[in-house]
Amino acid sequence: MKRITMRDVAEQAGVSKATVSHVINETRFVEEATKARVRDAIRALGYRPNVAARSLTTQRTRIIGLIVSDVTNTFFGEIMRGIEDVLIANNYSLMLCNTNEVLEREEYYIDILLRQGVDGIIAAATSQNWDVLNEAAKLNIPIVMLDRTFDDAKSPYVGVNNHDSAALGTRHLVERGYLEIGILSGFQRLSTMRERLAGYEEVLREANLPIRPEWSVSSPLTIEDGKHAMQRLMGQAERPRAVFICNNLLSLGALMGLQEMGLNCPDDVAIVGFDDHPWAQVSNPPLTVLRQPTFAIGETAAHKVLKALNDGDSEIPSALFSCQLVARHST
Repeated sequence: MKRITMRDVAEQAGVSKATVSHVINETRFVEEATKARVRDAIRALGYRPNVAARSLTTQRTRIIGLIVSDVTNTFFGEIMRGIEDVLIANNYSLMLCNTNEVLEREEYYIDILLRQGVDGIIAAATSQNWDVLNEAAKLNIPIVMLDRTFDDAKSPYVGVNNHDSAALGTRHLVERGYLEIGILSGFQRLSTMRERLAGYEEVLREANLPIRPEWSVSSPLTIEDGKHAMQRLMGQAERPRAVFICNNLLSLGALMGLQEMGLNCPDDVAIVGFDDHPWAQVSNPPLTVLRQPTFAIGETAAHKVLKALNDGDSEIPSALFSCQLVARHST
């Protein structure tokens, strides 16, 4: 079957090939009536523009790279929905990369995105110091940090105020009368986990409650690791009466760990988790959580990367959201 070309579209619409190119790439003003004829011809012929050729003309691929740490985590799935809605409305596509929290895979995907010539990158970084960002900066590719950031990062960050949100959740436990509070603190190389641990510890200090190192259990952010972390914490001779959990997958694993140990929540231990998902409402018991505005986080990240593309060198501010405490029966 003959491949439809831009020349075919031009002949069908009765215009020049250059005019078709300007309509497709939006590189020059074209009268509305002429645009309509060109678009009608494109639809009638079933023409599909060559993306590679188009990028040579516009110097843009209209592709945004998204790097996340775990595509199975519904937290990132909801964020991706917000990003996609904004990008599609602005005629951009999304290239998704999943690192599984593996540093080497993150570096691999960053290199792929740069070689593909993406227009921008939205990233929930796995590493603490993302040296490859310097390569993107040299190519003037805007970066938006999602959910996680670095102390010295120059790129805008979109996420929640992790410190204050963790303090809100821990304070809820104190106000409910729990005085021995432990924490499943996740990976401490991630900014989110460090900030949540700091918020938890600040509330314990304010309440003159002990901060016991053995009650702070660090682990990878998976369901299985959450189960083992909870069992390590609750298997101690002296164990806490409540636990603040820094990640939704850890929370799910923690409930499984308690079940295997024959322990009950909240009778044996109360729980406040970070992130709200459908399973948290139907778990036994329904889980008290800190709800992140995930869809809005995704929308905001997408708007910021597009603004950086359109505004050039202008500084793009970060955006911090607040979490909502949703009290259920686990406390």
